[in-house]
Amino acid sequence: MLAGAANFRAVKPYAGANGRRLRPRVLFRSGELSRLSEADLATLAALKIRLVCDLRSAAEQAEYVSRWPDGSGHAWLDLPGLETTNASPDKIFAMVASQPGEAGAVAAMDMLYRRKPRAFAGNLKILLEAILTGDALPLLVHCHAGKDRTGFMIAMILAAIGVSRADILDDYVETGRFFLVEAETPAMVEWAHRTYGHRLTHVAAAPMVEARAGYMGAALDVIDTEWGGIEAYLDQAVGFGPVQRTQLQALLLE
Repeated sequence: MLAGAANFRAVKPYAGANGRRLRPRVLFRSGELSRLSEADLATLAALKIRLVCDLRSAAEQAEYVSRWPDGSGHAWLDLPGLETTNASPDKIFAMVASQPGEAGAVAAMDMLYRRKPRAFAGNLKILLEAILTGDALPLLVHCHAGKDRTGFMIAMILAAIGVSRADILDDYVETGRFFLVEAETPAMVEWAHRTYGHRLTHVAAAPMVEARAGYMGAALDVIDTEWGGIEAYLDQAVGFGPVQRTQLQALLLE
């Protein structure tokens, strides 16, 4: 949809709770937005996005300053920084740099996703409650690449409205159609060094760029193992109970 942000897209209208479907073009996801063209800005203005949730660290936001159409009436959602947690890009780059081969990178990605449910629970609650205000839709969630942090948050929104595990994974791997390994691996190597000071090999960076179903599957497995399923996770870890989930479904499903 956008020339300057190839990974910007609307989440498909997947089936959710009670046979209803996600409303079309109500939930968007993307990578960073610093390279948008004037045509891109016009496209964004027409989408009338009401809330932008930027999951990047303060350093990332300062280095890659988002562009956005003037006068669009949107709001930005400020979330507590996660750059000091074990699920931050800095920590994962450090793990990969210490095990520079492909196997080390895959193991690091698995570890990253297994840490996400706990690391992101607080920010997930803030985002879900922001949606319930009724003035957050259409919503855009984005990070730097639009794959890992964004992928987990979107997966949890979809899970909260009853989207199946198969469709959650489908949405995640869909990123691979837009975030191309050949083009993004060198960019990942450069970004890791320039922003976080870690030197990665191209062999190690390539698995980090990929959207393998097993990565998101690892996060979902942890939720099943530690909490007994998504509803218990949302209840206990996030503090987002059944009444709130019903309200969320009313807003997002048609």
